[in-house]
Amino acid sequence: MRIAIVIDAFTEGNGGGVATVRLAQGLAKRGHVITVVSPLSVQKERFFQVKGFCLPGMKESFKNMDFSIGIPDQAVLRKAFADVDLVQIQYPLWLANGAAKVAKAMKKTVIGAFHVQPQNLLGCMGKESRFIDFLIYKLYNFLLFNHVPFVHCPSRLAAELLLKNGYKGALRVVSNGIPVDYVPTERARPDWFGDKLVILNVGRHAIEKRQALLIEAVKRSKYADKIQLLLCGKGPEKNKLDVMGAELPITPFTEYISQEDKLKYLNTADLFILASLVELESLACLEAIGCGLPCLVSDSPDSAASQFALDDRFIFKVDDADSLAGKINYWYENRVQLRALRGKVLAMAENYRFEKSLDKMEALYAEAIRANSQVKA
Repeated sequence: MRIAIVIDAFTEGNGGGVATVRLAQGLAKRGHVITVVSPLSVQKERFFQVKGFCLPGMKESFKNMDFSIGIPDQAVLRKAFADVDLVQIQYPLWLANGAAKVAKAMKKTVIGAFHVQPQNLLGCMGKESRFIDFLIYKLYNFLLFNHVPFVHCPSRLAAELLLKNGYKGALRVVSNGIPVDYVPTERARPDWFGDKLVILNVGRHAIEKRQALLIEAVKRSKYADKIQLLLCGKGPEKNKLDVMGAELPITPFTEYISQEDKLKYLNTADLFILASLVELESLACLEAIGCGLPCLVSDSPDSAASQFALDDRFIFKVDDADSLAGKINYWYENRVQLRALRGKVLAMAENYRFEKSLDKMEALYAEAIRANSQVKA
């Protein structure tokens, strides 16, 4: 199958980009031919470049995410779509609108995807607003979702959010999947971990990810002097996190890490914590459970991460530092259980393994192509 992927940045600077690159590479290994339309791309063959730009007030955030908003160019889009069987559009932005219109005019099968919440865009500006979230959803519908008969959603929550905000087409839930590298392996625990409770978080240092809440919760924990916090990533909130972290008895680690170090920490930390307000699935949690690391997550109504909690002991109240501190205290006192629960975590992870997700995506493509052929007939 020949598949064109349209995305505003075919890079690994954010969760949606990482998921898309992994999907494309997985499909290519199965023999599919992948075309990329984007301002930025890690793929150089069959790459059709369009111009991009940065929104005012977001330059630093876009730079940290290696991101750019694409400008639709009909000539480039027509050339890119000329020999493809299906067009998949990842982000509901300006480029998506042009791509959907060109694909439909060429009678190509076209599907959309939901990988970026309004809160992610506002977070790039350091802002939060329910009213603006509502307006952005309406913009998403206008730019993309009203123009495609199918939308890929990485979680049931993602599908529910689109239904709630007026999408009328077919929604297909397919996890982004756990890549093959994320499996439990025997690794030496770093010496600097010592006998401390090691809490891991991986992700962009951004306001909606709430790493600051993790620091505040550890500060309020009665075991603060026995906890090593790892906030692995980069982003606009890093300086703020470093200032806050300096107040803890044990300074948090707040650096961007290599793939090798990430796998090492996922296999040697005691607990993964995600305090994020918004997650359409959470690649970070997928990677954690793939290695057998239990996840403690918030109960945010805009986050799908609660699907990765084994039970209520692994869920805390959203934006509540005292609730999180209480859970941290409990798991410090029950560290042996964390190790014993890894088998259950791995059993959960089997439902999300990457090859299963690829099987479901191929089925979605086949379904969309069949439906489009009936329309053309």
